[in-house]
Amino acid sequence: MPEFMKNVQRLWRCGMLLGTIAAAALATGAHAQSSIDQIAGYTGADRMDKLVAAAKQEGALTLYTVTPVEDVTVITKAFEAKYGTQVTLWRGSSEDVLRRAVGELKAGRHDVDVIETNGPELEALHREKLLQPIQSPLFADIFPDAVPPHHEWIGSRLNIITAAYNTNAVSEADLPKSWEELLDPKWAGKLGVEAVAYDWLATAAGTFPSKEKGMEFFRKLSQTDHPGLYNGHPLLTNLVVSSEVPLGLTVYLYKVAQMEKDGAPIKRFMIGPAIARINGLGVARTAPHPNAAILYQDFTLTEGQKILAERQFTPTNIKIAPLPEGMQVKVINPDAALDNLGDWRGEFEKTFK
Repeated sequence: MPEFMKNVQRLWRCGMLLGTIAAAALATGAHAQSSIDQIAGYTGADRMDKLVAAAKQEGALTLYTVTPVEDVTVITKAFEAKYGTQVTLWRGSSEDVLRRAVGELKAGRHDVDVIETNGPELEALHREKLLQPIQSPLFADIFPDAVPPHHEWIGSRLNIITAAYNTNAVSEADLPKSWEELLDPKWAGKLGVEAVAYDWLATAAGTFPSKEKGMEFFRKLSQTDHPGLYNGHPLLTNLVVSSEVPLGLTVYLYKVAQMEKDGAPIKRFMIGPAIARINGLGVARTAPHPNAAILYQDFTLTEGQKILAERQFTPTNIKIAPLPEGMQVKVINPDAALDNLGDWRGEFEKTFK
């Protein structure tokens, strides 16, 4: 089994990939594949008019997504209202979405049109040749690291991992201005890290003059401050709000922004570049509603970006919603996450456990 597929298993945590896709399971006929190739590759000036007209004829699409239901339904309802195309939604974890898409296609079922999940899972689908390359003029407006060269999926938002503090427990004046200031003994027992933030550690260490120096720093941080490890970013964020963890190093920016907006005593701050995971969407090669699927991808990258921004997410269309002022972002490479996750996990566990 290729190493990247072993790492997909680790990503799933439940440890099961449904196997290599049989060529016969993908075969929906030469005409059908030719049709979706023509649709996906069309870049004429009337591209949008053609997509809209054909999508209305198709009348529906099926979306598999990891986005929270309360957030994704705002986008799907806006899409339905604009184009009169019904969206059937199935929501699960990244592991569930990947497993379901792979399993159905292996069984010869071609129900799904659009798959929306995390970057590494999307890259695994690309490697299994399950996604359709698409040419869209919108890609020029997207944050460059969210546009894979193969164009079989596209990043629609960045899950930015940032630090946050409890404003009742920590004053802004006392915040560390650099990584080195975190080694001050006053932070001992006051820090928190998400328990499986393997990709965060590997990427953050890479922002130092050398990765070796970065790993050396984090080992020293662990020995000096003994950060607590917490299962899940939502838990860590809630513990910062309750002041049980005065300063969390790995919380999601959007969740901090949502809770701060609701009046919680939490605020984000930056030490070095923010680390970001890509979340995106791709169109299945065997999509039964290819026009509607491509139109939905375009909608997500335009009007959907405004909706995401209103809900405190970080969209990738920097023409519509520029990144927060002064924020440097280092994106976790989805390819590297697939190929190196086992090594990253080992480094994390040696460092923090």
